[in-house]
Amino acid sequence: MSTTIKTYVGIFILLLSVFTMAGVMSACIDANNARDFHASVVAEIEDSNFAPSVLNACKTQAANAGYELLIDESSIVKDEDGKPTLMEVILRYNYHVDFLGVISTQQIRAFAR
Repeated sequence: MSTTIKTYVGIFILLLSVFTMAGVMSACIDANNARDFHASVVAEIEDSNFAPSVLNACKTQAANAGYELLIDESSIVKDEDGKPTLMEVILRYNYHVDFLGVISTQQIRAFAR
């Protein structure tokens, strides 16, 4: 009888750890995808020389992907002609581990030059 209980407890702990680790791995993959998306958005903004149409298109792409893209207006540095040369690009995304019920909002910050 005691081996049966030990076996079921062992199986329960094993399944608990498997589902927990699967949730953590899924959250890490989501965070990595957000980081890659943010890097591509920053590169696209830099390549377009801060074109407003590209900024709006990037915000739309981020919304379609489930992210929130913010441009910090107070961080924009302009040259003598009034054109932006530096701006902070912030991407907010949800970090969640479904099995544990953990949900938090994270953000990635970078400067487009």
